[in-house]
Amino acid sequence: MDLLTLLPTVSRPPRRLPLSRRLFWTAVVAAVYILMTITPLYGIQHQTRQGSQPAQELLSIIFGTAYGTLAHLGIGPIVIAGILLEVFAFSGLLNLDLNKREDRLKFTLLLKWVALGIAAVEATAYVLGGQFNVTGPLGGLLVILQLLIATVIIMLLDDLMSKGWGIGSAISLIIFLGVSRQIFLSLFSWDVAKDNTGQLHLVGLIPALGVALYDLFTTGNAAGILRLIDRRVILEGQTSPTTLPDLIGLFTTLLLGYIILYLEMMKVNIPVTAGQYRGIKFTIPLRFVYVSVLPIIFTTYSLLLVGQLLLPFYETSPVIAEIVRVIFPPLRYFYDVPALVLHYIIYVALATVFAWIWVNLAGLSAEDQARQFAQSQLHVPGFRQSEKILAKILERPINALTVISGFIAGSFAALGNILGVWGGGAGLILLVEIALQYYALVMREQMLDMYPGLKQVLGQ
Repeated sequence: MDLLTLLPTVSRPPRRLPLSRRLFWTAVVAAVYILMTITPLYGIQHQTRQGSQPAQELLSIIFGTAYGTLAHLGIGPIVIAGILLEVFAFSGLLNLDLNKREDRLKFTLLLKWVALGIAAVEATAYVLGGQFNVTGPLGGLLVILQLLIATVIIMLLDDLMSKGWGIGSAISLIIFLGVSRQIFLSLFSWDVAKDNTGQLHLVGLIPALGVALYDLFTTGNAAGILRLIDRRVILEGQTSPTTLPDLIGLFTTLLLGYIILYLEMMKVNIPVTAGQYRGIKFTIPLRFVYVSVLPIIFTTYSLLLVGQLLLPFYETSPVIAEIVRVIFPPLRYFYDVPALVLHYIIYVALATVFAWIWVNLAGLSAEDQARQFAQSQLHVPGFRQSEKILAKILERPINALTVISGFIAGSFAALGNILGVWGGGAGLILLVEIALQYYALVMREQMLDMYPGLKQVLGQ
């Protein structure tokens, strides 16, 4: 335990902070991480990367990475460490009871060290793999040290948020910022891209639309607006087309975002009776999309790893080239229907499997829910008060919701990738899910500020 406590940590505030103060510290955490994404690593040679754009985009969305900066590893080591330790804890491999305060503290400290170890392995692999083009062993050691310090900073930011200074967690906030940044740049970026014919294109849709409207009003030429519907161009130095932000991407992003939001807000009500309150009947809502964030992170990260391992052999083997094309399909490339169908099936299958595994390992199964109901002296009307009976009753709806949520998450992630949704299909799911979580947290904080008596009822 003494060894585990060597890492720095953030203490809890002396008293519960008002919502305005917590929003302020949340903004501070966001600002610090944004600065990390634009602060380059010292001692590396920056260069333009080609051939791995889909993988890098997925990394930046899921883990908030920014190549060659202090955020090069992003939240990846912390997320991976958290997932691994939670699986070990809930499966009984770690002898920790997360209901006990001391064991939760041990779990948190162990998570930090595992995350730091993963960061060290990743940073060493990047340096030895030649990704940074560092000169000499001393330069490589300096880069590794910077990335380890950056990981510690991110852990401190997460401590700051989770211990009551901010709202939610830094991990969710960074994912939200990464996807929002991608969508913001798709709308407003003033960067200029040159195609293989030498023609210049504004990357952001709004600036490009402004230029097209100017041409329409001054020359009467509507060709610029028509080209904004689908902007596939072959950029200078590349052989495959790149899809710049266009009107189809904007429409599909808004449409899929609305559908995901609608499904995420749907509930399935389970009628229960409270025995300790003279049999008062009420319902407990279960989310229709029972679990969506972690399965889609598992799915996307697994495919990302496979794709990155196969990318170096892309040009040497036709079979590997087809596999990579299935994992990273070109946007709206409807000519290769079998590849798109396989992409969809793989995402749906993996998301469903990971959803099932996570529900059974993370305390969300019918047995776990029944145990919580029994501890609260809740039972289903018409059945005697028994944990086994509750589990049997809840098994069917929870199993169905698990499969449905995995299917929905995989479907929208794959469709988003195929249709060219801004931020990617997985990114859009994470954006909507985290936005809903923050909305619920802010509403809860406002309620506690308005009615202080609720703090005693909720044990705050």
